[in-house]
Amino acid sequence: MRKVLLAGVPQSPNLGDGLIAHTINQLISMQGKHEVVHFDLLHGLWEDEQMHQPLAAVSGGSAAGAFAAAAVKPAAQARLNEAGTRKKMTPDALRRLKAYWLHRRKDPVMNEQLRRAVSEADAVYIGGGHLLIDTYWTFPLAVRRVAMEAKRQGKPLHLLLVGARGPWSRQAQWWLLEVCRIAATIAVRDEDSKKFLLQLDPKLASKTVALADPALYTPEAFNLAIEPEGPAEIELSPAERVMASGTGAVRQRVIGLGIMDPNEMNRHCEHRWEREDCAQWWSDAAQAIVSSGSTVRIFTNGAGTDNAFVEQYVKPLCKGNPAIELMPYPATVHQLVNSIAGCDAVIAQRLHACMPALSMNKPTYGVIWDKKLESIFTDIGLGSHLIDFRVPAEQAVLAAATTISRPEAYVKAMKRKKQELLEHMGRILP
Repeated sequence: MRKVLLAGVPQSPNLGDGLIAHTINQLISMQGKHEVVHFDLLHGLWEDEQMHQPLAAVSGGSAAGAFAAAAVKPAAQARLNEAGTRKKMTPDALRRLKAYWLHRRKDPVMNEQLRRAVSEADAVYIGGGHLLIDTYWTFPLAVRRVAMEAKRQGKPLHLLLVGARGPWSRQAQWWLLEVCRIAATIAVRDEDSKKFLLQLDPKLASKTVALADPALYTPEAFNLAIEPEGPAEIELSPAERVMASGTGAVRQRVIGLGIMDPNEMNRHCEHRWEREDCAQWWSDAAQAIVSSGSTVRIFTNGAGTDNAFVEQYVKPLCKGNPAIELMPYPATVHQLVNSIAGCDAVIAQRLHACMPALSMNKPTYGVIWDKKLESIFTDIGLGSHLIDFRVPAEQAVLAAATTISRPEAYVKAMKRKKQELLEHMGRILP
């Protein structure tokens, strides 16, 4: 059996990164028997006992079972990321020096683990996720560590389903382009990432392809049924909405709201959204959905700052409404997927709250913030499903609350993207 080393950030508190590890594993398993060894870029060797278990085996087939099967993140432990005066006044140079010091401090443990893992692997993969970014040198240093060890031992290196975005500092650009030049192949997950890399080095064009996010394989990774495609547009009639909102036999639709701390926008994009305004927008969205005859399920991707934002800002505004369910904060990828699987449609801001829902054929709407979300939605024919948070919530969520929308372009694009992912994996596996 061939062995491959997959380096990413599966231990990130944002469970979307763990989902990426699960779905890449699924893609590899669909190409025959391979042993996958996981290496977290920031923490070292990693193993997940639930990696190859279907959702039903962990949860007993219910969302409640998923959260009962493993500990959830206590609300009391959730802390908001802050951007106080001290942090704002810290020069970028000092942040980079701190990242470099932390990186070098891990050398004795990380380098030995990596040396051994690379020596036992037939090929090395770095991915997926938004890894080709300059987080004050943290990711450039970590990605380069793996690439240079693969080069030293003469093992084939592939950049797999990664995102790339600037700005890069001069030193980060040197390191990351060095990694790209070492790699045998580069698969990015959206056209914008490809365009960004080729602007920096046009010579990378011959080995760079734009594919999709591996989370499109969520149903296969967790043995979930995919909802039927149905017609392109199925709108609920006023009578159906009245029946759904009453006590009749029509089941109320469950609309999932995947909420993120808006402070992440301040850190990663040009948009600004104050926490009080953001919480009110989501509360208004929930109330509008309930008024349309559906129920609401609020969830997060497990990041501590998202959990704290919901706990401290959103929860008080929604308290007491029986039609609004606040899910426990997930501690495992299975819990995250189960929260989403129980929804009929999803409105979310984090990419890996949207991608699992899209993969299950659920009507999915992304709230704009980071260009990666906009780019990926556009690539799969869902540009019309982007929601602008600057539009009043009642108006913004109307389509999601009343329409089961599966644009024809998306259905075709998803099938094509999934096939391209599978074929690419087949080409680069040993």
